[in-house]
Amino acid sequence: MASLFPDFNTIKRLYKKPAKGVLNLLDFLNKNLDREFEIYFKPFINGDRPDIVILKKTGGVVIIEVKDWNLDDYYIDEHTDWYLKENDTKIKSPLSQVKFYKDNLYDLHIEGLLQKCLENRKYRSIVNTMVYFHFYTKQNITDFLFKKFEDKKYSGYQVFNKYIECWGKDSLTKERLEKYLNKTGLDKPSKLFDDNLYKNFKRYLQPSLHKPKEGKKTVYSKEKRELIRSESKPRRKIKGLAGGGKTFVLAKRAVNASLRTNNRVLILCYNLSLKNYIRDRINEVKEKFSRNDFYITNYHQFFKSEANNYNLDVESLMPFTDTDFFEPVKDKIEKYQAIFIDEVQDYKTEWLEIITKYFLEETGEFVVFGDEKQNTYGRPLDENKEAIIKTIRGTWNRSLIVSKRFADEIGRLALVYQKELLSKKYTVDELRIIKNPTIDFAQEILSYKNFGSESKARDLYNAYTELIKTGNIQALNVTFLAAKTNVLREIDYMIRHELKDNTVTTFETKEYYEKLKNAFPNKTDLKKIIENIRRNKKNHFRMKPGTTKLSTIQSFKGWESHTLILIIEQEDNDCKQSETTELIYTGITRAQKNLFVFNMGNSFYDAFFKDKMGHV
Repeated sequence: MASLFPDFNTIKRLYKKPAKGVLNLLDFLNKNLDREFEIYFKPFINGDRPDIVILKKTGGVVIIEVKDWNLDDYYIDEHTDWYLKENDTKIKSPLSQVKFYKDNLYDLHIEGLLQKCLENRKYRSIVNTMVYFHFYTKQNITDFLFKKFEDKKYSGYQVFNKYIECWGKDSLTKERLEKYLNKTGLDKPSKLFDDNLYKNFKRYLQPSLHKPKEGKKTVYSKEKRELIRSESKPRRKIKGLAGGGKTFVLAKRAVNASLRTNNRVLILCYNLSLKNYIRDRINEVKEKFSRNDFYITNYHQFFKSEANNYNLDVESLMPFTDTDFFEPVKDKIEKYQAIFIDEVQDYKTEWLEIITKYFLEETGEFVVFGDEKQNTYGRPLDENKEAIIKTIRGTWNRSLIVSKRFADEIGRLALVYQKELLSKKYTVDELRIIKNPTIDFAQEILSYKNFGSESKARDLYNAYTELIKTGNIQALNVTFLAAKTNVLREIDYMIRHELKDNTVTTFETKEYYEKLKNAFPNKTDLKKIIENIRRNKKNHFRMKPGTTKLSTIQSFKGWESHTLILIIEQEDNDCKQSETTELIYTGITRAQKNLFVFNMGNSFYDAFFKDKMGHV
């Protein structure tokens, strides 16, 4: 007998009863798989909710989607798209649905798996997929899927379906199961599915419990004690200035909301790489909770995962702003009693409407955090020069005006930058700066240099190595930020190959980029692969000790660094001046103690930094 999580008695007592097909398949698998197999019912994989996942140490993984559907209610058109006959509504096929779950394990959830797969396609075979149709035989399903699509012009459709196992009610036999295990290699040890991969999968399928002793003792000010209090049905807008502690408030309030409601809390941001910073702050809270109690992701990933969970297809960017997109499944959606949004200034008003309309309980807690001066995507502002939040009435709470993030000089530079370059568009902050006892602010360094319009990554790298040689900075404390990846990729390559230092990045390496360019001459295919790699890197980005960090400014929003090297490149046609101004402000306010600004010939900012870096 296999190991089942949770056990059958718990599953049967659930408030939302599982469908008969799920219970039938679970019972069969549990009785016919041996104890080396782990079966997970409805695991929550950071938003993805497949019906069943089978995990075997040294073996591999099977993702199973179960459908108690009446196939007479559906049809497949000549383009192989699935539709409901009743109203001709287009839906996502169960086969595409289960493939989405598999793709996300590679592209997003399991650290390092995407790179392994790109280097060796055999890694795709360690995760297998299946759809089980409870009311039909294997032959019924084959006829439905293929009878109209035997022509050669449907070869792509035929190949797609070939790699997804489809079972019917007559497939549940010991003989059929043994054949499947043999076909997928799950009946023998895998050379690819090593212990490290097994543990990574297990961490998502069976998250650990966070104990109070793992947290940190934190003293909250009077203002923050009011903000961290969780309550039913509030709508709050909290303005979190740079270093003001908005993420600490969000983390503590989210834990309090989870304990109050005894339910999972949804936390959304815009920048995917911020999710681990938020999770780290949650782990610092001295409370007992499951690490699975918090669903942390960005809006686009959340939207795509929820659409897939309910068999809705996202084929373009249009659905993301369609405020009626989830209407066909509104009665099926599992809603949240508490939703928190960070970086709300980057959110479109339609996104907020979709979240509150379809995913928030009527009495749910809804709190957003933002700083309009980090409005790097140029979202429209209201008459008060603040982010527009139509779903929350009233004024913003502005009590987070004390910053512990950065040194006095950096704080003053940020305020001067606001007054001179941002005040026409935004209200200047009332920011008070106090020293952070965890950081030594003696010998703070602010330095600016314009390398000229002919400068290259090599010039910046040489300046960096000189700083290391003179002892002004330590490499393990340094983060490089720039608006684009090109120059960062070059510097990363030099640091790893010439200094022999370890790095952490939110983008691909130079050598791997060159390899991909040769492997994917089609620019569209190359762009898609690069986007997947960067999404994976951002999803697993952390400030690992003993490494130099390199990131785009956009991907570093919310984070902070002891020593920051901010690179300002020349303007180009792809970047509006106003958006660059917010980006640079965001970059400045990531620094805690030391700030070096390297200008590659951008004349617009030269006068400001040349004057102010020495006179703030």
